[in-house]
Amino acid sequence: MKIALYNFLTTLRRYKVSSLLNIAGLTLAFTAFYIILVQVRWELTFNRAIPDSERIYLVAPVSPFGDEGFSVNSPRPDGEQLIAQSPEIEAGGCVRPWEWDRPVWIRRDGNLLRFQESFYEVSPGFVEALNMQAVEGDLQALTQPNSVALSRSQAEHLQLRVGDPIWFGDKENLRPEVQKEVVAIYEDFPANSSFGHLVGLVDVGDQDIDDPNHWNDCYFVRLHEGADPDAVARRWSELHESLYRDYLERMAPIWGEEMTEEEMSDPRACALIPLEELYFDRHVAGMADAFPLGSATLTYSLLSVAVLIIVIALINFVNFFFALLPVRLRAVNILKVFGAPTRSLRFSFLFEAFGFVLLSQLCAWYVAIGFQRTEFASYVSSSLALGDNLPVLAISLAISLVAAFIAGSFPAWYITSFNPALAAKGSFVGSSAGRRFRFILLGVQFIVSIGLIVFSTITLLQQRYVRRFDLGFDHEQVLTFYFPSSKLTNPDAFDSFASSLQSDPQIIGVTASGNKFVADAVSIFGRKINGEEVGIHVRFVRSNFLDVLGIPVVAGEKFKPEHDRDTTVRYIINDLLARKGLKVGDKLDEGTVVGICPDFHYRPLQYPTEPFAFIAGTYWRTRMSRFYVRLAAGADLDAVCDGIRAKAQKFDPDREAQDFRFFDEEIAVQYARERRISTIVGLFTVLAVVIALMGVFGIVLFETQQRRREVAIRKVMGATTAEILRMFNRRYVTLVVICFVIAAPVGFWVVDRWLSSFAYRTPIHWWIFALALAAVLLVTVGTVTFCSWRTAGENPADSVKSE
Repeated sequence: MKIALYNFLTTLRRYKVSSLLNIAGLTLAFTAFYIILVQVRWELTFNRAIPDSERIYLVAPVSPFGDEGFSVNSPRPDGEQLIAQSPEIEAGGCVRPWEWDRPVWIRRDGNLLRFQESFYEVSPGFVEALNMQAVEGDLQALTQPNSVALSRSQAEHLQLRVGDPIWFGDKENLRPEVQKEVVAIYEDFPANSSFGHLVGLVDVGDQDIDDPNHWNDCYFVRLHEGADPDAVARRWSELHESLYRDYLERMAPIWGEEMTEEEMSDPRACALIPLEELYFDRHVAGMADAFPLGSATLTYSLLSVAVLIIVIALINFVNFFFALLPVRLRAVNILKVFGAPTRSLRFSFLFEAFGFVLLSQLCAWYVAIGFQRTEFASYVSSSLALGDNLPVLAISLAISLVAAFIAGSFPAWYITSFNPALAAKGSFVGSSAGRRFRFILLGVQFIVSIGLIVFSTITLLQQRYVRRFDLGFDHEQVLTFYFPSSKLTNPDAFDSFASSLQSDPQIIGVTASGNKFVADAVSIFGRKINGEEVGIHVRFVRSNFLDVLGIPVVAGEKFKPEHDRDTTVRYIINDLLARKGLKVGDKLDEGTVVGICPDFHYRPLQYPTEPFAFIAGTYWRTRMSRFYVRLAAGADLDAVCDGIRAKAQKFDPDREAQDFRFFDEEIAVQYARERRISTIVGLFTVLAVVIALMGVFGIVLFETQQRRREVAIRKVMGATTAEILRMFNRRYVTLVVICFVIAAPVGFWVVDRWLSSFAYRTPIHWWIFALALAAVLLVTVGTVTFCSWRTAGENPADSVKSE
């Protein structure tokens, strides 16, 4: 062991440049591997930290809205009856996870303090199904009137304890009879779970308990060990068929309609989706608006990049070892002549390999610690602290040790396998077979580098494509903000507030909607049109909404200002819904279709366009709280925002305007996760190419040293420096071209599969592959020329003398 350690330190001192390059390449690779694996672990362990997560399922019926796949929502009667009649279910309940910000008031030191907080409605069964743990109070007390429960972090933020009062609503409504009480404080859900945003809970009560036609609730059930989820799903279908028929029979006399047998029948399949798979399931309608949604494609792409970076670094590791073999072969054979056992010599080389890897691993951990304080850390969802990622550290260390054994074993075996006489006769390392072996390894690096450049370029182009995609409306120079004032339910008050905003000459248009305009599935009406079940995405808007956002009406007429006060509901539908059979003048529920607009994109571009309708009228169940303000060119954003805040405070002193951002930014939030991961892929692709170039550098240094005599003879025979450089470059250029021929079709297949997850995707241009080839050729020729220049320019006499 002492001799092995001495030999390792000697190698570090004697071969400084090659050792430094080797350690630097491995350090960069291990750092990248650690950072990527932290993100990948965050994604792949989503929801798995919830107790009994493997037995928890989402009840997901086939969507009633005409969408393909399943629905995140289901009716309450069906869910409650399913739980009551299923012996397989240990516990179950519902949650309404839609964002619901509201003003809350807290009395502290004799003063009333106002906060804007989110509270979500749940049933007692949901609390039990998710194994929620109370750290103070009793979660079952949530069923008591005027009760709320807070997560530990939210209670600390609001400085509340069990028994403290809290008020919802306007300041003037803070009466004792509407006072609420904190009855429980529960442990926060894990950050990487579908429920991390549930920081405040209220009881859902009996809302929609007898209405199988309202799909507003997400039901989760925890099954007994060994229970069959398919049997539970089939029971849901049976219950739904029965409950839906009973509901229609009960309501038909009230509606004054006669129902046909077909209308009263609603056979609908159901599936139980495991909680552990929920994060990556993109076939559930409404999932993106209800819970965090990940991308398995992006996650496994990241993992693939990490593995490829390790492969490139280990190829460098092997090549550097082989580059040192000729100068070390003589010393090894001399030791063998003096009786050194082969086993001892091989252990010494393996010890050296492990030493390089462990030293690089320690350097990588040090670099990772430094990354925590950089802007780059914000691109990773989880903490980069070593203590928070012990499993990742263990995996990284295990992989590095296995890699060291694999990468060090072959050179250690090889260099000790020759007869000592070869010390004077050369070896396989300098032979044509040895050169082919090293070039094959280098070729793998080139193939990986070209493939990664193609993939990272495509990811960046897809993000650019999304940013520049014509959504069908004018979202530039539009400011959006949230102002949830109860006074806006009055159309006259709304007009007064909008007029006060538009009095600012920097504002040229003010409108509002009941919720975010660009979102996955804010509100969907399931309706039958010409016998077909159609899911209609709807937005409740002010009459001037289409004008402010530049959406034309191509048939019929626009909304009119008087429609805002009319009890008659009016619709403007998109062309896709018109092609389903609706036309101007048709009735839809209690309203009338007055116009048709072109198809546009109101959902993130991961999803195709669906039937859509704008709704105007005194349909004020949804408040007009999401404002869209078109600004004049060159408007002073800070001044405009300050003016809006002042007018909002004057209009409603108990509320405040918030979440100011440009509409472009609000849309971009829909793609933040993809953009973040694409950036990580791009950065580490550059890193992979840099590591590969280190390998080229090492190989060229080795080759120029081996061919110094040949170069001297060629120069004596009249070869110029330029000809010598072309000779060195020719082989590497040929290798890059061959690797490109292999990498291009593989890269095309990979990026085509990746882009298939987008409903709207950038074309795969030919120049992307040409760019990858040109980039690798350019840096390779530059590296080879730089490394060969000194040898090509040497005096032939000096080269021969040194030989």
